[in-house]
Amino acid sequence: MTRILPIIINPAAGPERPVLHALNRGLNATGVDWELHLTHAKGDGERIARQLLAKGAERIAVCGGDGTVKEVAAALAGTPATMAILPGGTGNALATELGIPLDLAQASRLAAAAAPRTRALDLGCIGVHLFPLRASLGLETLVITQTPRDLKNGLGGLAYTLAALSLVGQVPLTKYQLLIDGQAVEATGVQCTIANSAQMGVTGLSLAQGVSVDDGLLDIIVVTTTDLTALADIAASNFLGQNLGSDILHWQGREVRVAAEPAQDIALGGDVVARSPATITIWPGALKVIVPG
Repeated sequence: MTRILPIIINPAAGPERPVLHALNRGLNATGVDWELHLTHAKGDGERIARQLLAKGAERIAVCGGDGTVKEVAAALAGTPATMAILPGGTGNALATELGIPLDLAQASRLAAAAAPRTRALDLGCIGVHLFPLRASLGLETLVITQTPRDLKNGLGGLAYTLAALSLVGQVPLTKYQLLIDGQAVEATGVQCTIANSAQMGVTGLSLAQGVSVDDGLLDIIVVTTTDLTALADIAASNFLGQNLGSDILHWQGREVRVAAEPAQDIALGGDVVARSPATITIWPGALKVIVPG
């Protein structure tokens, strides 16, 4: 790689902390020069990454939350360039999924490694939008879009947990009509997730077991209830490595058409990008990401 590592940084992401100090501490020991490119509005991450690619960048680091990572991933998809993740957000779900250190100094040393291990990740596709994590309808969309910024700044990932608990038992049931690789399925629940990764990030918990970011498949997950028993089952599933109970319905496929009664917004993180019905597909091996060896 070039000895200058471009870093796209979202200064508004995550809790308030001395980000530049941590990056400087981690990168100074590597002998790699680095340059910062700040985002100011939604879409800047993708725009800046495309500009860097046009100038010949072979490796681009991104410091921000999962939303900023998603933008840079969209620019790098299908190119030879490699993405390095510097976790700087509230949840940092993709970094957690890939085992990337949440400590910025450690993550920056990994990002600047001379010959790092890389992993080819799948990306989900909904219209023109690409995503490394998941698209959601129902409860998760409400939690992420309605959690106040000041609460996230003060509590970090715990803010999402508190927001979810405040909605326990209050989210109405929705009938989801799914067409998975041509097979029709119906399910009733409080949330439908079309996932490339089921990692929830905030607590290190996964919504469902057996989900992989590089198996060429989407995982379609319906949460049937938000009572405390269901939440306990999800937590226990993570410790045992298998899904428990009937509160989580789980299918896999390469293409899914999802409709909801009543119709619902479809969000990627905190961004509403579509409304049901919509079709979502998988792009296998679309993105190269640096991961621990």
